[in-house]
Amino acid sequence: MADEYRTERVFRLTAINEFAREREPYRRHLPPGAYVSAEPKAKPDAASISSVLGLPAEQVTPELLEALVPLLSELEHLRASADHFSRREQWMERQADRHSVVPCLNRRAFIREVEAFLASGDAHGIIATLQVAGVEALRQLHGLAAGEGALRHIAANILGSLRGSDLVACIGGSDFAILLAGSDDNQARAKLADIVIRIKNPPYTWLGQSIPLTPAFGLAVLSRGEGAEQALAAADRNRRGLG
Repeated sequence: MADEYRTERVFRLTAINEFAREREPYRRHLPPGAYVSAEPKAKPDAASISSVLGLPAEQVTPELLEALVPLLSELEHLRASADHFSRREQWMERQADRHSVVPCLNRRAFIREVEAFLASGDAHGIIATLQVAGVEALRQLHGLAAGEGALRHIAANILGSLRGSDLVACIGGSDFAILLAGSDDNQARAKLADIVIRIKNPPYTWLGQSIPLTPAFGLAVLSRGEGAEQALAAADRNRRGLG
């Protein structure tokens, strides 16, 4: 797991900026797919304008063509800009829902999705919390990269053990929340026990050293009428042995 999530060499920000200016001085750092082609487009002719206006081509006079070409060009520009900003907005919305380190939801998005699930009328399922001790100590001893690598190790084992319909979020520190839709208590406990084993074996390694991580989980059965925060708090109390 350490090889899969290895930390690459870190470069100075000034060196990266200088490299970018030399290679691509015109390019801004926009999300994937947000770049608009700079290739010049052919000017509209009488046939294309007649198809847009629904007129016979012979009625499109040179004067009318000269008057409409700037308007159609501006319309095409506005369409391209609207498409550009729509794709950028979608990208930013996705980023706002994702955790910054691991490929799962953040707390805000998880609570929203659980609330939607509870409001759907078929709220049968389990909400689980998984807290992994040892990540904070690892971060303090070996640095931020080591701690983030441990979070990726944990997230990879959680996501690799679940169905595509299950929701996973990192809700802060080394705490994870999981929504197991349609599962009962026995099924959920068996699944979480399997995840705990996967996190421990094979262990997370950093610089060739095995790092002990200690996961603990709690479960709460979803019930009609309760909120997502209530269910999450109930699962956390169960993890601590309080309910």
